[in-house]
Amino acid sequence: MEGSRQVLKFGGTSVGSGEGIRRVASIIRHHLRDGEGMFPVIVVSAMSGVTDQLLRIARFACTGDHESWQQELEALKRKHVEAADKAVYRSEVRRTLQHDLQVPFSMLEQDISAVESGLSGPTEEQADDGHASALALYAASTMSAWGERFSVLLVAAAARDLGVQTAPVREEVIVTADLQADRLPAFGTVIGADPLPQETRVNAGRLIHPLIERGIVPVVPGFIGRTTDGCVTTLGRNGSDYSATLIGAALDCAEVTVYTDVDGVLSADPLIVANTRLIPRLTYAEAARLSWFGAKVLHPRTLIPVAHRNIPVRVRNTFRPHMRGTVVGPALTTRSAAAAITVRGQLALITVENSDLFGAPENAGQVFELAARAGAAPVAICSSSGHHLTFVVEEQAADSVAALLQHDMGSWRVSYRRGLAACACIGSGFTADPMSPARAITALARERIPVITQGASEIGIILMVEESESERALRCLHRDLIAPVIPLVRHEVYERAREARQGATL
Repeated sequence: MEGSRQVLKFGGTSVGSGEGIRRVASIIRHHLRDGEGMFPVIVVSAMSGVTDQLLRIARFACTGDHESWQQELEALKRKHVEAADKAVYRSEVRRTLQHDLQVPFSMLEQDISAVESGLSGPTEEQADDGHASALALYAASTMSAWGERFSVLLVAAAARDLGVQTAPVREEVIVTADLQADRLPAFGTVIGADPLPQETRVNAGRLIHPLIERGIVPVVPGFIGRTTDGCVTTLGRNGSDYSATLIGAALDCAEVTVYTDVDGVLSADPLIVANTRLIPRLTYAEAARLSWFGAKVLHPRTLIPVAHRNIPVRVRNTFRPHMRGTVVGPALTTRSAAAAITVRGQLALITVENSDLFGAPENAGQVFELAARAGAAPVAICSSSGHHLTFVVEEQAADSVAALLQHDMGSWRVSYRRGLAACACIGSGFTADPMSPARAITALARERIPVITQGASEIGIILMVEESESERALRCLHRDLIAPVIPLVRHEVYERAREARQGATL
């Protein structure tokens, strides 16, 4: 089949129930019939809560708690069987789906038994030894992969029930590098492997292209991958968006659409700000910066595979599919002012200062090398000079970073301040307009919210405030820079003026 393609990715909340899966199937049918000439490739997450359930099973298996993992497994089976009953109406399609689900259920149970027998007795307290850590890695990666394998069967069957030719892709499309020994996870957790783009492109051609050529809609598992030597891996928690753009890039898609439970990217957190606005368009840089500073709509790595190819990513609402959502794409010639305000909390400000008031340019490099050794990448760099440097790290890393800097920096004085939050005002033309940063600082000053320090780039300004003031800061910045609040009650001065005008016309 010739023509362009699009990837449609559905997250855990979208496929969180049988009714939700039926809704997803309807959206797939709509895209196939009226997709503006783009043939759909579907990427799905596990049902909401299933990955956590699988990790609990992995933990119980690793600690030899046979009864607990059996109870969790039975609950997992019931969840998917009930979803199948509600997602598929035609009896023959439902019978086939229920039969198809039994195969991965049996294989999952074999994986659990293999982990349990491979443990040979270590308890959770013994998880520091190499054997238990390796077993935890195997258990978490192998078992957490099953959620997406169940989902592809459910979604493909529900779409077939609506008359769409679909096929679940039962193999992992994404090829990843091996996990290194120094990246073994904590007991019972899962970490992400690094994808191999060229190998993934070849694998996508082998698994997906033949289906597209026959007019069959592929339903692909997100989140999971496989190394070149056949070991199951994952892209880390919340990595399904990332897998969708990896597959989109591998297929040279015209667009990737991420279906989630919000209308798109909003101008602020709607749980804090009442009058948020839907942002119709963002640049890759703006979206990446928003994600870095706390916006939860897109995974931070999602845009990496598509940005250099100028493949747009659209964020849409599964539950309101008529909304066009937000398009994240290349920069436009026109520049925007503040597009969104976001807050990232639980931060600390590190200050490194030469007591002799002299320094050298290479000192900044030394500071960040030491911070990296302590396992803390700077969240933001606020100010720098030959003898003075301030930067922001996660609060939990502040003690270790400060101690290492104080030990290795000689005559440099190190101090830090906890309990801070970064308010990020993001927009491509924000700092190009000299009034925008001034308005941001004035907005906080009017509310008597002190700005501890600030940093700026070409697409925004970062204002550090006390975390206790962060929500109030977010609301007043949003009010003054993006969406002024219109009072519901008119001031008495305006009421008297209105009455005077009415009297003059009588």
